[in-house]
Amino acid sequence: MLAPVERENIFKVEQLTIDYGASSVTPIQNLNLSVRAGEITCVLGRSGCGKTSLLKALGGFIVGAPTGGVLFDGQYLAKPVPEIVMIFQENNLYPWLTVRENIGFALKFRPSSEPTRSARAAAKTAAVDAMLEAVGLTEAAQAYPHQLSGGMRQRTALARALITDPQVLLLDEPFSALDVGLRRRMLRLMDDLWNRMGMTMVMVTHNIEEAIQIGHRVIVLGGRPAQVLMDIDTSAPEMRERYAPEFLTLQRQLEALIGQEDE
Repeated sequence: MLAPVERENIFKVEQLTIDYGASSVTPIQNLNLSVRAGEITCVLGRSGCGKTSLLKALGGFIVGAPTGGVLFDGQYLAKPVPEIVMIFQENNLYPWLTVRENIGFALKFRPSSEPTRSARAAAKTAAVDAMLEAVGLTEAAQAYPHQLSGGMRQRTALARALITDPQVLLLDEPFSALDVGLRRRMLRLMDDLWNRMGMTMVMVTHNIEEAIQIGHRVIVLGGRPAQVLMDIDTSAPEMRERYAPEFLTLQRQLEALIGQEDE
């Protein structure tokens, strides 16, 4: 077996504390972990363990207490930045725009090096066409969100996020509303896009099988406030096979670990 590729950390979470006020339990306190660049990191844990709070902190949507925080490329995050894009559980597509228009909307405020309006329009059209093809939505380009299946809406949201060419894609249970077959097809699509683009992805999920199969690394959070219960490399080829002994062994181990948290 090949040794895992050593990668630099793109995120460092240092003594991160998130406190929603006296009326609420503190979900995260003095949490430390790192995320390596160019990998898919999956975050598992029971409901309410702070997974989404952590993801929002990585996106700059929540700033931790003054004693700690999240470093992105060595700088503390104090707000969302264009290099990091987040896809929430709800796809948040604009219902009055077509698939093509929803995807292209993400380029509206992006600076262009093209010298003329016509050149900028042509470049935008080409970029949208390429993204439509990448996610398999070319034939649905003129459809509106209400005319799409759940999987197609999620592919549109994914394309809209990726067209800006971010360094990091954060995903908060993006496939939770899809049936098993659609989830697996979306995972294959994500893997294909990662192989083409090589960006850093961090995905929060409740689905253990999903986390092992797509992730190069799985982090399990637990406790209240959250702590890292397990941090394991899952990049080996056998972790892509749902019926491989190594896959099933780790799946049972994670089920037992997270199950203990629910007791």
